Amino acid sequence: MTSRTLSKEKIVAAAVELIKDQDNLTFTNLSRKLGTRSQAIYNYYSDVMAVKVAVAIDFYNNLAIRLQADLLGLSGKQAIMVFCNVSVQYALDKYLVAQQILSIPSGKIHDEELDNSALNVHGIMLKLLMPLNLDDKEQLVLARMLRNLILGEVVHVGNGRFDNKLITARDSFNQMLKMTLESY
Repeated sequence: MTSRTLSKEKIVAAAVELIKDQDNLTFTNLSRKLGTRSQAIYNYYSDVMAVKVAVAIDFYNNLAIRLQADLLGLSGKQAIMVFCNVSVQYALDKYLVAQQILSIPSGKIHDEELDNSALNVHGIMLKLLMPLNLDDKEQLVLARMLRNLILGEVVHVGNGRFDNKLITARDSFNQMLKMTLESY
């Protein structure tokens, strides 16, 4: 692939493939996958962390699109439950990519596009919480609790820690969500 046909989108897609194949995300591996020289990638990204950030932006943007489609016409606690379930399933379907995103150090990467894409997903949740008429502190606590439930579910189910015949991971997750939401 020549540099004329190389693009940020193609690099991100190749990075996602490398991550899914559990190959090291390096410019050498990316260039091999893309059929170009690693120096060509520097025209688009300064380093591997910049590629990881681009992968995260793509992940969050696509999750937001998926959430908006699945939440259409829903409201209240039902919409919050759908938000949480869709978020978990989306991340589990892309578990290795989600792991890479979680490895990006928070607060050390100052990328406005990454911040905006993550805030877009978080903003969807906050809109769903508005009808509960919570004060700012209660809303923050509930939003954190839901994010913790989502991330905990992704990490533990993704690592196979919630395999139990007594109750499925999905059923226990929904039960935890209901218990959380009943208190609001």
